[in-house]
Amino acid sequence: MLQIDHVYEFFYQEIFRDFELWHCFDGVINPNQVNISDISVFTPIKDPLAKIFFYDQEPFITKLSKPYIDIFSDSPWSSVLVTSEYSQDVDDCIKNNNFQSLYYFFHGFAAQDWYRGYYALNYNKSIIKNYKHDFISFNRIINDDRSYRIYFISLLKEHGIIDRGQISFNVTDDYFNDWRDEVADQQSKLSHHAKQHIEKHLIDIFKLTIDRAELPGSASANIPRTINRRDYNNDTPNYDSLWHVVTETVFYYNKLHLTEKIFKPIVSKQPFMLLAAPGNLEYLRSYGFKTFDGIIDESYDLIQDNELRTEAVVKQLHWYCNLTPDEKTNIIQQLEPIIDYNFHHFYGEFKHIITSELLNNTKKLFKDFGYNDKDISYDTVYNVLTK
Repeated sequence: MLQIDHVYEFFYQEIFRDFELWHCFDGVINPNQVNISDISVFTPIKDPLAKIFFYDQEPFITKLSKPYIDIFSDSPWSSVLVTSEYSQDVDDCIKNNNFQSLYYFFHGFAAQDWYRGYYALNYNKSIIKNYKHDFISFNRIINDDRSYRIYFISLLKEHGIIDRGQISFNVTDDYFNDWRDEVADQQSKLSHHAKQHIEKHLIDIFKLTIDRAELPGSASANIPRTINRRDYNNDTPNYDSLWHVVTETVFYYNKLHLTEKIFKPIVSKQPFMLLAAPGNLEYLRSYGFKTFDGIIDESYDLIQDNELRTEAVVKQLHWYCNLTPDEKTNIIQQLEPIIDYNFHHFYGEFKHIITSELLNNTKKLFKDFGYNDKDISYDTVYNVLTK
């Protein structure tokens, strides 16, 4: 198993040693401040076969990525753009700059590293039990591309089901901003209708936290433990929830792009609903995972309108919250084999699928370059990445 912090070093050492390999060591920063020193390179080469730029941790948003792309578009050598999404934005960038492209599922590898310990915690966990909450949802960042989460919470409030779940909302490291700032922003991606809805239903809500009156901003990025424990001077936390409503990074853009967020319910043995860009449930299924259509209505994944897609997810959540206890038990019995399958698929075949995809795409890239890769031990790389 590879630690994701070492992924670029490993790729350079084992696969791309005859190339310059570049990556954003501090993530994507303000596009107005980008310069070459913000990108790390392994062993600059005088005449590299190509410069390979890994823009794989963040969604490929043109206004943010352009300063980085400009650095490589001016290069006299061939350039390869590595991303972790399928989108027209990536296709246009490749075409307009005469780049080569390489896709792999970065966040799949990251989740394999970050969540490896949850197998031991949850391998014998059963969801058929008395759980305290119908759902859980993390919504730490609520501005700009994540502003749809405000409308989502507003819909939960309208439907009267906020108290049926565990919700973090507006829990950021910046205590000077709240949802009102986003609603007042003329550049917000929220529609006029959404803003009106929010102002009507969230008037008495500033923030929502899970477990405690105050939480550090990073709390919503973690997976809560489901074993109750008593903390000093605090009530006993109870994180037991059934549905996990995943509010993904990419929502407003037409991209197939998923992060580690979608794997939180899978390793926690929870069913999930997904608030993301259209088509991402099918994207997840393409990696061998199963979802819950037939138990709930997952046609929301095909809805192009952002507000209607959000409303469709909340409709399913509202439906479940208002079932009788016996009806919920019946639903849980239908959910359990899918949940169990996804858990074992994540810790089993999934790592083989994403590793084979990475290596096959790399072989195709090298063939297009006419690069002789006979010295690369693909079998060794495969074995290391699938341990």
